[in-house]
Order: sequence, then C-alpha cells, then structure tokens
Amino acid sequence: MANVLFYTHSKDDLVRAVRLVINEIRQTELVDSSIPDDDEKLSQKAASLLLGISVTTIIDWRKSGKIPRDAYMRIGRPIFYSKKKLLEYARNNRNISKNSK
Repeated sequence: MANVLFYTHSKDDLVRAVRLVINEIRQTELVDSSIPDDDEKLSQKAASLLLGISVTTIIDWRKSGKIPRDAYMRIGRPIFYSKKKLLEYARNNRNISKNSK
C-alpha cells in the first residue's frame, strides 16, 4: 500500500483537500464553554435521567428557555449539560424533577 497512485488528483489537490477537512473538523470542535472545567458534563440522555424526564422533554425545555443558557453547552453538534446547574435548577423548580437529589 506504500505505492498508492491517484491519477485524477495531484498531490497539491490532496493536500488542499486534507487541509479543508482538518479546518472543518477544528470548527466543529470549538467549545462554547459556559460550563466550568471542574463541573461534570452530562449528555442529554444522562441529564434527562438525572431529572427523571424524557430526552424529548429536556430538548423541549432547552429550546423553550426553561433550562437556563448557562446550564448547557454545545461541543460540535452534541449538547452537554452542567450537572451542578441542572441540580440547582431542579432544586429551585421542584415541580419539574422526579429525581433531583
């Protein structure tokens, strides 16, 4: 496999393509870090389990603003929730959570 030949693209074309892909990946890895590094970051599924609600509900609450903006962050496409902020939110809104202890 050391002597792979590409007839349709030059080496410069391939280098440009790789650079484009790398730049695209770097852009998706930008972290909107409203959650401190020492706070546990939960996936949507883990956050919904913590609050005792469905994933659909936590998504709806995030989109409607019911969950404060500083309680979640986006890393690329996935969304992560601050465990500390969700517990604080659940304590202040006891009617929303089944399991917030």
